[in-house]
Amino acid sequence: MILRIYSIAIIFTLLVGGCAIKKRQAEMVEASKPIWVKERPSHPNYYFGIGITPKVGSPLLYEDKAKERALVDLASQINTHINSETTLHRIEDMSGVHEYLSSRVKATSTEFLEGYEFLDKWEDEDYYYVYLRLSKQEFLTKKAERKEQAIKHATQKYRQGVEQESAGEYIEAMRLYAASLDLLSGYVNEETTAIIDGEKIDLVEKSQIRLTTIVRSLSITASQRRVNTERNHNIEEGKVIFTVNADEDNPASNIPVRFSYTGGYLINELSKSSELGIIPSPPLEVPGQEENLSVKIDLVQLGRQITRNLFVRKVIEKEFAKKVDVTIFGP
Repeated sequence: MILRIYSIAIIFTLLVGGCAIKKRQAEMVEASKPIWVKERPSHPNYYFGIGITPKVGSPLLYEDKAKERALVDLASQINTHINSETTLHRIEDMSGVHEYLSSRVKATSTEFLEGYEFLDKWEDEDYYYVYLRLSKQEFLTKKAERKEQAIKHATQKYRQGVEQESAGEYIEAMRLYAASLDLLSGYVNEETTAIIDGEKIDLVEKSQIRLTTIVRSLSITASQRRVNTERNHNIEEGKVIFTVNADEDNPASNIPVRFSYTGGYLINELSKSSELGIIPSPPLEVPGQEENLSVKIDLVQLGRQITRNLFVRKVIEKEFAKKVDVTIFGP
């Protein structure tokens, strides 16, 4: 009995001692925390970024992730550019979202947060912390320099777009206007004026107007609107010739269109206009007495074809897409 009581006493002492050690260790960790971990810093002349990440994987991996989160924290104090890009991309395409978001965060951090300072790092058993700082004055100076360069390059793209549009190269013109808008996407709510041919213009406004004007000018016509089948209930490829024009009589090449057919499945619903703006009709089976072949300018594909900028794609996609219908009569 005495031995049993003695054993219990030893176990109890060890448990109490272990709890005391753990408590002391927790107190030591808490005491070692830097002030910036305990309380978010604030200063009228600086932005601060704090990144926290679990210590999962190799140190190189979680240290880099903590730094990236600190940069995002910095960026969130300056503007909402990252968040808006994220939302748009999730709506557009759920596949590949994480890869695109990560690259956008890094690109935005590099572009907007140039000149940040690494101040400190700290870690406990479970988490790794990074502490960054960015001078507000240096940020404004760098931003003004970046904006000046962006306007310079956007002006060049705009001029080239006007030249390509005049030459009837509509896809290339739209790419250039989209590139101009992309260069200025970080300054949409600011003045983005330039002097072009002696005239002061707003590059964002003018590039968007030029872009949408081309989209609105696109039309599609059919060589015939009614087709009769005589035998085999089939229509050969190219029975109807569709033509895509800009401003009614200027052939527009490389414009994507989408077919839809009430008579059945089409092997390929998508096509693009040739150099002469021509698109031949696909081969068709005619199962009924009357079917409809519809051809529509595909604004979604057009937007993807000319730019990766999600804002510019939305500008294009919201326009009205022209289409033409052809009635197919069975025998």
